[in-house]
Amino acid sequence: MTTVTVQPGVFLHVLPSQQFATTRILVNFTRQHDATSLGGRVLASNMLETASKKYPSQTALARALSELYGASFGTDVLKTGALHTLRLRMTLVHDSFAPDSESLLVDGFAFIREMMCAPLGDAEQGFDPTVFERQREISLDEIAGLQEEKPFYAARQAINAYFDDPVQALPAYGTVDLLKKVTAKEAWDAWFDTMQHDRVDIIVLGDVDVATVTQAVQQLPLTGRAIVGNPYYEQPEKDAVKQVVELDKVNQARLILAYQLHIAQTDRFQGFVFNALFGSLAVSRLFMNVRESAGLAYSVYSDYNPYTGLLMVEAGVDHAKLGEAEQRIDAELTRLQTKLVADDELAMIKRLMKADYVTSLDQPGRITERLQNQELIGYHTTAEEWLAAVESVTAQQVQQVANAVKKQLHYELVGGTQND
Repeated sequence: MTTVTVQPGVFLHVLPSQQFATTRILVNFTRQHDATSLGGRVLASNMLETASKKYPSQTALARALSELYGASFGTDVLKTGALHTLRLRMTLVHDSFAPDSESLLVDGFAFIREMMCAPLGDAEQGFDPTVFERQREISLDEIAGLQEEKPFYAARQAINAYFDDPVQALPAYGTVDLLKKVTAKEAWDAWFDTMQHDRVDIIVLGDVDVATVTQAVQQLPLTGRAIVGNPYYEQPEKDAVKQVVELDKVNQARLILAYQLHIAQTDRFQGFVFNALFGSLAVSRLFMNVRESAGLAYSVYSDYNPYTGLLMVEAGVDHAKLGEAEQRIDAELTRLQTKLVADDELAMIKRLMKADYVTSLDQPGRITERLQNQELIGYHTTAEEWLAAVESVTAQQVQQVANAVKKQLHYELVGGTQND
């Protein structure tokens, strides 16, 4: 990999590779996650992938991408701990598949510049009001659809209950209230503020030449900016477990247990192995013992966020088995805290983790996502180092991590109404 500082706070990361027939381009704009700009950034993201002054309709946009030999373009919003990223992404076929073009890479960056710098609208009124309102309604419908998915809804409610700082609980795509308040002008201003002030990481993966990519990136009018932002958030530990029970029309109860697990970044692989063993793999303790052996859950798994220190266990459970399921989950954690994991079980977990990682090396999306995360946290790990770090984790270290886990929240979503 080659990293070029295009401007202060603007970085180009080039990953030359002949492994893929396409070139993947990401332009990531990252800042501290906050409620003030979130709604505008989300709706600006939607507008940027929908139309521009040059391509004012989806038909015109599709035609332009077709002329780039079927290129794809889109936007995303995502969180890395306490950071929020607005992303532009583009995938191009390699130049050898498009003999009529001198360089699809150069043409691709010209297209990105067009979408970035000349959105559909103007500085006075903001984004085109008709298209903007349509995009707002689409976003609100998507959030409403997610709310109807009870496992997702329960997880969001548990996260809201866990975090002391409500900003940390906000999802990357915002909330209904935030999106309803944003005007077309505010979203326009949020986008141009993003272009001017956010940290920028441009990632290019494919069979490319560093000098050619560097020259192509010069098309983007990105000026220098100060880098601010910290992905890590640490919440004070609570002595008592917060209890939340919510009633809804559900046939299957949702049980969510939230724990705090703060470990040093240098020890993060110990946390990854612990989580895989505890509940994130299909051969984990929770899956095998709570679901398969005891039959106490329809689904059960754990997820660990190393940036916020939040470890969550989610389970779909019969209402009558809620108490027993939690007791068994607690027992599995206690067993990891008091007894060393057997060598063969630990070896199996490591083997599965490494197999998944090796598989990811054939997936451009996971390669570029991993690089983006490493840039934001300031830790760079090669494939060899990653595999060696997993292999080096000992049973004693897993036990130490388990003993650092502290339960903070018990959340239930159960059937019924407030009048029951």
